[in-house]
Amino acid sequence: MRWAIFFFLMASLLGLLLRYFFVGGAVLLEYKNVLHAHSHIALLGWGFLLISGTLVFSLVREEARLKTYKKILIALVIANLGMLLSFPFQGYGLYSITFSTIHLIIGYVFTYQIFQDLRGIQKGTARYLIRYALIWMLVSSIGLWAIGPIAGTLGRLHPLYFLSVQWFLHFQLNGWFMFALLGILALMLERKGWTIPFNGIKLWLLQSSLWLSLALAISWSYNYPFLLYINALGVILQAIAYAYILHPFIAAAFPTLSIPSGWVNKVLYFGILSVIAKALIQLALIFPEVASISYTIRMFVIGFIHLLLLGSATFSLGANALKNNILPNGPWSKWGWLTLIVGFLFSELLLFGQGTLIWAKLGFIPHYHLLLFLSSILFPIGLLMILTDSLLNKHLPMNERKMKNNVITQISINNQTMKKTIIMSLGALVFLMASCGGGGESSQGTYTPPAAQKEKAADPKGIGEIRTVDLGDGIDEVMANKGKAIVDMKCTACHQLNDKRVVGPGFEGITNKRRPEWIMNMITNVDVMLDEDPVAQALFEECLVRMPNQNISIGDSRDILEFLRKNDFERTGSKDAAVK
Repeated sequence: MRWAIFFFLMASLLGLLLRYFFVGGAVLLEYKNVLHAHSHIALLGWGFLLISGTLVFSLVREEARLKTYKKILIALVIANLGMLLSFPFQGYGLYSITFSTIHLIIGYVFTYQIFQDLRGIQKGTARYLIRYALIWMLVSSIGLWAIGPIAGTLGRLHPLYFLSVQWFLHFQLNGWFMFALLGILALMLERKGWTIPFNGIKLWLLQSSLWLSLALAISWSYNYPFLLYINALGVILQAIAYAYILHPFIAAAFPTLSIPSGWVNKVLYFGILSVIAKALIQLALIFPEVASISYTIRMFVIGFIHLLLLGSATFSLGANALKNNILPNGPWSKWGWLTLIVGFLFSELLLFGQGTLIWAKLGFIPHYHLLLFLSSILFPIGLLMILTDSLLNKHLPMNERKMKNNVITQISINNQTMKKTIIMSLGALVFLMASCGGGGESSQGTYTPPAAQKEKAADPKGIGEIRTVDLGDGIDEVMANKGKAIVDMKCTACHQLNDKRVVGPGFEGITNKRRPEWIMNMITNVDVMLDEDPVAQALFEECLVRMPNQNISIGDSRDILEFLRKNDFERTGSKDAAVK
């Protein structure tokens, strides 16, 4: 569990660096590489170790079995350290893919072992949910195995490539994480003598909702309207299923529905509220218009993932671990967890608040990126407090006195073991890098959408109805000011005004590289441009983030163009070089 906190700290520092890109500009590392490192360490370092550790300490009794899991832990730590040291520098490359694959295989070994120990608990809701959590973890890995062959044969622009990624994320977050979370909460109640009635119909609702809500992930790759209606049915069934599961837990843990006493109970309360908030937000996706903007506005995507992984899983499972002494609950830990909650609340309010303002066309929160960066600082601060508390307590009592019918041999992972593992991991990575050399880009398949197969050459004016643009003399300040307001509202979440690429390429120099018709067509006809224009496709393949269709009118796109002309002239001293 100390290693889980350690990787959570590393993920938070990488997340803080991502925020810094929008505040202080680019650093030595590429944004895309840091993003990959952050997501992998958050999911496979923190998330996986938190859930797997909680399952081990909840299910395993024999000391010999615990030694088996310790070997699995060492392998997982080496894999995560390898990803931590390789992803920021090379993105997807030889070493990062190797360590990711090692983690995947060790995950299979863990699943097999925990299935054996799962037989030791009585049949019931908890056993059912934990068993299916493991199954959905295995199902999610299908997407990972598919990425390589699809990228090698069809290319990274093919819809199946993005669908493979979404498949993994959907079954990882909504399947493995959420089923495990609900199962562990149910196990907590069952061991206190509570019965959670959950018949076949209710179980069918939960399983069906998982598969039906996959339709939203599919719609990211295939824009078919009927998929949004399938997703609507899925989130309705999910809300009903969650209500059946959480109601007895809330009734047992918080009978008066008031804020409970004790800081650990408050953390648990906050985690359960996050689960409820997740279900309610997804319930809003029954409206196709809301479902469409849920994945086109980047703040909503990030905010929802954080709500699921940080709000729901972290605080619910973290509180469970605290209540059973799996994690330390001393003074440092108390203030660390409360700091995490404050940081989480502020960042979520900023993300969902700014996303709502963009949806309502009301502009940007003043100093939005700076505020988001400052709120993110609270995460590593809180985690350092928790990790300090853990390291100060060298021998953590397990939950043998806290959990009914669960006698666990007292274990401690001392600091020396942690240091040895880090040294061995670093040594293994250095040896691999020295013996294998650098990992170059693997050969990529190519995918050309059907509409673009007829004509490979790029039209410098792009594809769309805009074929002629009258630039006039000088800069029209009125138009430029209108364009700036639109850019601030809809574009600066992904683009900077300088030449640095963050999520998307920087705006500086755009009018000197692209014709005005191309720029306006890219703004107003984004989906067709990404599917058919070779230049737009090249940018898409470089950024691997599909530019959303913001439904910008031709008149507004002309105002944006004027602002971009002004931005180029002020920054480079020239504009419109592409038409000269």
